[in-house]
Amino acid sequence: MEEWRSVDVDWLTYAETAIYRPVLMRAVSEGIVPDTVTFCKFPKPSLAMNYFSDPDKEIDFDFCRERGISVCRVISSGGSVLGDTGYFFVFLHLRRNNPKLPPNAEKMFEKTLTGIAEGLSATFNIHCRFRPLNDIETKCDDGIWRKIGPSSCFYEEKGIQMASGLQVKAPNLELISGAIRPAPEKFMDKETKSVRERITYLEKAAKKAIDLEEVRRVYIDSIERGFQVALIPGKLTEKENAYYNEMEREYTSEEFLMERSERKFGKVPADFVRKMIQFKVPQGPFVRIVTYVKEDRIKHLLISGNLYASPLRPTSPIHEIEKALEDQPIDMALFKKEIEGILNRPHFNLAGLSPELLSGKIHECATQQ
Repeated sequence: MEEWRSVDVDWLTYAETAIYRPVLMRAVSEGIVPDTVTFCKFPKPSLAMNYFSDPDKEIDFDFCRERGISVCRVISSGGSVLGDTGYFFVFLHLRRNNPKLPPNAEKMFEKTLTGIAEGLSATFNIHCRFRPLNDIETKCDDGIWRKIGPSSCFYEEKGIQMASGLQVKAPNLELISGAIRPAPEKFMDKETKSVRERITYLEKAAKKAIDLEEVRRVYIDSIERGFQVALIPGKLTEKENAYYNEMEREYTSEEFLMERSERKFGKVPADFVRKMIQFKVPQGPFVRIVTYVKEDRIKHLLISGNLYASPLRPTSPIHEIEKALEDQPIDMALFKKEIEGILNRPHFNLAGLSPELLSGKIHECATQQ
């Protein structure tokens, strides 16, 4: 049976996995370590802001500073998450050419999260399900399905990162709702309409105390069964530790943190007209589009939100689309042609967001009165 390495990490905050994630992706992609599953517990609350989040619109930095909540941007898809001591998180860093893996992030979500939901249901005698695009939900006493854990996935040329978290113990809703400011559009396709209403936790669903080790066991069983592998305990190598020290400055820098902010445009000329729209794709991503228009041309374009793009490095489909449409005339057919060309590149994917939809929304943003 194929063997994957397992690593237990309890010395990093959730925010500091911003460094750990690219370290493991690099090591696995280079083939210097086996495919690896990491099990994480966290010593204190912190916030991981995902790759396409606009920090100025989605994070209350004053609130976070006042409460000592560190914030890092992570190379990952999805939305922002506050991870505390009752939160359990698992990373799969896998070789892209492993024949056992699904062809894209959408299928990887389905395969991995369906297995985990089934394991949770059987172990804790509760009703859990995978809800596309990337949620694990549990059915609560009021009949509403609520989220108990986020997940993310992206594919690079040589490696895949799949991540799944579970809120096991009661979260601090005051910290979560104070630190993260989701747009109301994010809840358009859900039964609940706010962070407080949307999330719950495993102990509440199971009506009993749960040790994080029990959850770890569910993940081990689900991964071993779903991928037909054996997880073998291991440790980080000297090379991985060297990569961590080398990459820490880059992935905790202010420049990296604020890359999706409109501040990146610097001083915008007074004759540029700013426009913005926000929308939620049913069972897909929340998207925010900002255009700066002059004389029927897009001068600046910024696409942010809870996006599920692959790859993320050295460039992403989102970055390539922004670059391709900058200084172009406002023409929906042109937008669609450019976006289709980018998404037809090898290994490029934008889950839940078609060229037709995205080009139409960019045109809608740029032409609104």
